[in-house]
Amino acid sequence: MRVEIYGVPQGTIEVELQLLPRIGETIKVMYGADAEVKGEVKGVEHYINQHANEHKVILTIRPVISPE
Repeated sequence: MRVEIYGVPQGTIEVELQLLPRIGETIKVMYGADAEVKGEVKGVEHYINQHANEHKVILTIRPVISPE
């Protein structure tokens, strides 16, 4: 399912996921060769358009800085 991830400094990241993370879980998304973002899921919103047969999920995350 198509998922849009909001709340990262890079803007919105769009990915395909088989499972959805729950609120409070931490996710790490690799969106480039050496680019990644890690964050805690703060919100999960479903967008369903029955007429267009479309379902997408919007995750809002709070970026987490990992200690080096």
